[in-house]
Amino acid sequence: EVATAKANTGQYPLEFTVGLDALAIYVHGDNPLDSISLEELAGIYGEGGTIERWSQLGVEVPGCGSDQITRISRQSSSGTWTYFREAVLGKGKEYKEGSVEASGSKEIVTLIGKTPCAIGYSGMGYHEAGVKWLKISRKRGGPAVEPSVTAVLDRTYPIARKLYMYT
Repeated sequence: EVATAKANTGQYPLEFTVGLDALAIYVHGDNPLDSISLEELAGIYGEGGTIERWSQLGVEVPGCGSDQITRISRQSSSGTWTYFREAVLGKGKEYKEGSVEASGSKEIVTLIGKTPCAIGYSGMGYHEAGVKWLKISRKRGGPAVEPSVTAVLDRTYPIARKLYMYT
């Protein structure tokens, strides 16, 4: 995009940070899990990850008789999908197959509210009744941080990014 702007205008675009976007990890409101690590999320979502069941995270989820984790994700054309892949799975890593893809952030949260076995990621602003978000730690067993404006601004919340505008 920078090269295209330079070719079309003869100038490099100026970059401005216009906001911050934090991704919350959502589960069904009845899910007893309170926190999760980036490592565990990579084990759930990442190719080669071995976390497939809620019992592997030490919980029994009411209404989820199969114990199977249902992964909800954005579609691959989404910037949120790309950011989650880079920030959580790691550069050069891919998603494992079998996630339920949703076309929008609100759709993800609504679907999780109707699916006791589900986990998904979406913006903090999409929180609604029937779901809860998890505290996030950088490493398993480390200090976990709840998504909040304060935690995003002081950079203690680990899944947040800058949003840019170019002129």
